[in-house]
Amino acid sequence: MRISYSSVFILFILFILSILLGYSTAEAQNAGAHGEATNLPQSFKELQEEGSCQGFDFSGKVVDGYLVQHGGGKIKVRIPVDYLLFPETGITFTEKSDGMANFNFHRDTLKPYPRREMQGKIVAGEEEWISFLVTDFIEMKSLAKLYANLLSGRKTKSNEPPFPEKQVSANLFQVQLPLRVQPDWEKKNLYFGRDGAAMTDVISCNVPQPNQYPHCEHLSRLGGYDVKVLYPLDQFTNWKVIKKNIQNLLECMTD
Repeated sequence: MRISYSSVFILFILFILSILLGYSTAEAQNAGAHGEATNLPQSFKELQEEGSCQGFDFSGKVVDGYLVQHGGGKIKVRIPVDYLLFPETGITFTEKSDGMANFNFHRDTLKPYPRREMQGKIVAGEEEWISFLVTDFIEMKSLAKLYANLLSGRKTKSNEPPFPEKQVSANLFQVQLPLRVQPDWEKKNLYFGRDGAAMTDVISCNVPQPNQYPHCEHLSRLGGYDVKVLYPLDQFTNWKVIKKNIQNLLECMTD
């Protein structure tokens, strides 16, 4: 029986296709056997390159732990130890702990900021870091009222009418507190962040004084987490960026 050149060519093509298909099938089976299915959770390296993890450095030690959320419940997270203000506490975030944790990162690079590098920089007014505490506090509306009472000299549980507010930027309002006699170092300005009718932020900042380094204390709720943030007054105009960076870090830990 004679075989034409065209028949030989077709058989050759079929042979090559069978090899390629067999190779692809073997690769797929091998990947499945080694747990490399595409629907498995991404690695931290992959997560860093996209979404909320972009810019954060998870190349160091990462431990499983539990952080508290608003209302007192706990959620399991992956904690990058280098971002903890006290890295030695990294193994203590068990389900039975209070779930509160202090974190630190460079305000520009988003890299971890070691505690040892902070020494002397607060006095010098050279803070390059953002610090925040994951905690659990009361409702934002109640916090706003409490801070207004405290900073105005009212009793903490006073039910007097709220003070007028002046909008200073998008979603940010300064509370018009009454003038009162107090030491300069105690003087603070109070701001509320709002999203429509919802209270989102309570921010109190030192009034600048000679030879002092004023700071802001910023309370907010981010994706179920209550956070207390501390940063220098010169970073106050970046309050939304600071919030977003913290939210991204928490989301990256929680995913």
